[in-house]
Order: sequence, then structure tokens, then C-alpha cells
Amino acid sequence: MVFYNHMAALLAPEWAARGTQNGNPKMAGDFTVFLAQFSGFQQATVDPVQVDYRNLSIDSRTLDNGQLFVAIRGDNFDGHQFVAAALEKGASAAVVEKGWFREHEGSLAPDARRLVVVNDTLAFLQQLAAWHRRQFSYPVIGLSGSNGKTTTREMIAQIFARDRQVLQSKGNLNNHIGLPLTLLKMDGNFEIAVVEMGTNHPGEIAHLASLAAPDAAVLTNIGKGHIGFFGTLKAIYEEKTALFQAVEARGLCFINMDDPLLSQYPEGGARVTVGQDPRNDFFGRVESVDPLGRITMVMMDQIRVKLNIPGRHNFHNALLAAAVARQFGVEWADIQAALEEFKPANQRMNVWQAGGVLFVNDAYNANPDSMRAAVDYLESLPGNIRHRYLVIGDMLELEELGPDEHRALGTYIATTGVDAVYLFGPLSRHTLAALQNGPVKAQWFDTHAALAEALRGHLSADSAVLVKGSRGMRMETVFKELGIDPPQN
Repeated sequence: MVFYNHMAALLAPEWAARGTQNGNPKMAGDFTVFLAQFSGFQQATVDPVQVDYRNLSIDSRTLDNGQLFVAIRGDNFDGHQFVAAALEKGASAAVVEKGWFREHEGSLAPDARRLVVVNDTLAFLQQLAAWHRRQFSYPVIGLSGSNGKTTTREMIAQIFARDRQVLQSKGNLNNHIGLPLTLLKMDGNFEIAVVEMGTNHPGEIAHLASLAAPDAAVLTNIGKGHIGFFGTLKAIYEEKTALFQAVEARGLCFINMDDPLLSQYPEGGARVTVGQDPRNDFFGRVESVDPLGRITMVMMDQIRVKLNIPGRHNFHNALLAAAVARQFGVEWADIQAALEEFKPANQRMNVWQAGGVLFVNDAYNANPDSMRAAVDYLESLPGNIRHRYLVIGDMLELEELGPDEHRALGTYIATTGVDAVYLFGPLSRHTLAALQNGPVKAQWFDTHAALAEALRGHLSADSAVLVKGSRGMRMETVFKELGIDPPQN
């Protein structure tokens, strides 16, 4: 099935209505034009025409000469504390809030009064990014989901990169600050953008979508990540599908029909259904799994792809990425090659062997669904792996559901072929309680060093060790304590 022509016909008029195709906005006057439209603008003590707003920084430590510094207020910092330092380092100007300006105007040196004064610096950053994004007519793909969104985004970008210039979100720049910084990197050298959107409170996806104005939307799945902030899976579903709602009136939604909740998304607007059922617009199946858990998949009954990334759950990530790429006209040969070459980001299912031991570094993050997927992967390893050790830290951001979810994880592990579990973090005590007196050995530790020391004595050439936990638990420290330097992708 070749259906990407439908996408071009559907979206070409909308793209053509936006800005100059693949062109940069004019330098002269651009910032002035934005400030004239921005309702939060108060005054400027610098000529805005001389400010290149695209060369922007919110971190005075890494700021280069000539950059525009935006003093953002965060949960743990206030950029206004570093305005003077930024100007001394050669910032072209600093964007500050009017309250700070009134209080500090007199204390600034005359040659450092290069300021743009606004009501709210975060609103300035977001609205500037939204305005800048609309200067370009090439497509923007917005992506979210409870699990797999970063891997899927990187797969999509790697496929597109074979025949066009791609802008994509970097690292975890997927929130109310990170997304605007990504959008501000759009320029005429790119031909497509792939941006990731995360959320930990209701309304965030809708807001991010209003900034990015995506032409296509991809949701990987609906799971329990951040459920502590939402309370129920239904609430997470409503939050995530706000991305579809933002796109469906003028763009295209890619729907994972194998997800129990997403499959119920009401019909309406242009969509591509994706899943294992051949009745979907884009379908595939897992053909085989090798001893390291890497799958070979077949798409549309014609294209066979052997993934280089372990884990059966990556089937849907790759299938969604391929569906998006085909919809935007990428040839099958490029899709196949890019997916087979794909390597995950560091600390996301990175697998290697050392001293005969199979190590899996999945320490970047964790939630109940991804933790179970990791357990399933460890259990699925072949029979020559005689000892399966699971090293896990707390799953954070579950709020009042934390104890119950950690107990449920322990109950789940007890039904698997895992031999022993090494636990770290206060919430993991609940996992320990669920495992006690069961078939799986479990120990809890109060430091990474103590955990590593206990694990060290059990490592042998027929064992596998999987390390996982939420980002705040820094579970990669276990490798350091073992004297192991994980390979970098």
C-alpha cells in the first residue's frame, strides 16, 4: 500500500500557507516584528533590530558572545541572578521580567543595560518559539506517549536523515522549556522536524501542541508513567490524546491500534492506523527473536527488518516510525537500512558482554509499564543464561500510588524466571515486601556501593544483569561501583 501521496495532498495547502518554504525569516526587523505582536512586551534598552533572537541561551554558564540571554525562573533556579554575568560575557541582550527590571535598573552598569523587559520570561520564550515555528512551511511531526517516545522519535529522525535534513528534539528537551528551545533551532537548512512532547500535569500536551503546531501526531502508547500526577489511566489517555485533537482538524494522526486505550480513539479526521492486524493501514508482525532479544519483524507482508536494539516492545516503536516515514515518502530501502542500523540512546536497553556476563543498561528512566517490559526481556533470554539478576531503583513520580505500584511490581517479578532482585531506594522496600517468602531471592540496599558489592560475588559467565530505575535514582552508578564502564552508543 502506498498512501503517502494522500498525506501530501492533505497537507500541502496548509504547509504552503505557512511562511517561506524552507527559508529563514529576514534577519533585519524580525525580532522587532515579534515584539510588536507580543502582548507581554514592556520596553527595550537595546535596539531589537541588532538582536539575533535565534542565537539564544537560558544558561549563562554556556553562553557565547553575542547570544541573547533569557532569564527563566525555574523550580530550583532564577535566571535573573545571572543577568549581570551574562551581559559581562557579551550577551547581545538579556530578556528580564519587569519586576526585576524596576528593582535592579539603577544598579546595572551603563554599558550593561542591554535589556528587553517583558511581563513573563517563560511566556516570552514560548511565544517567541511559536512565532518562529510559523515562519517555516516544512512539516513538523509531534510525538508523545507513556513509553518509547524517545526511541520512536530517534528512529523516525534516523530514517528521514537518509534523504533529507532533519531537526529533532535532543535528549530530554520535551517540556515547556525544552520544546521552545528545539523550535527555535528551526531554519531553512532543515526539511522536516520531529519534536517530542512530555507531560507530568494535565493540560501540558495541549499547550505544547499549540506552540509546535504539528502537521502530524504520533502517540506510542498509554501507560502508567507519571500516573501520580493524573490519578487514572483514563486521565493520562485524555492528556496524551490532546495531541491528536490539536492535529486532526488539519493534519494526520498515527494511531497504535494494539494499545487498548488508543484503539478506542474516536474516528474523525485523517488517520493512519498501525498495528499487527492486517486490516490496519500499516501493519507488521514479529517473525523471530534472537538470543539477545533482538527481533526480526515483517512489515506490510513484504519488508523484513532485523532490529539491532533488544526488546520485543521495540516492535511497535519501529512499526510506528516506519509508518510515519512511508507516509512522508521515504523509500522502503531507506526505512529498512535505517532501522537495522539504529542504536538506542545511552542507558536505554544498551546490551554488551564483559567477562562472559551479559549486561543491560536501561537506567535512564522507569515506570510500571517499562519496568515490566524490562523484566520480560530479562526472562526471555536464552537457556545458556542460567542466572538472571535484576537491579532496580525506585519508580518516581507515582505520588500516592507509589507503594502500591512497587508492591505490584514485586508480585509480577515473583511469577517470572528472574533468579534474584537487588533493590535500591525507599519505595523499593515495598517491592521487597512483595517478594519475601517467594521463589525469587530479593535484597534491599541503602547505597549503590553496597548493592554492587553484594552483586559482584554472584557474577559468572552464565549470568545476565539488567539495571533499571527512574532518572533520579542514578542506577548507572552501580556499574561504576562494579568498576565497569558501559559502552556508549
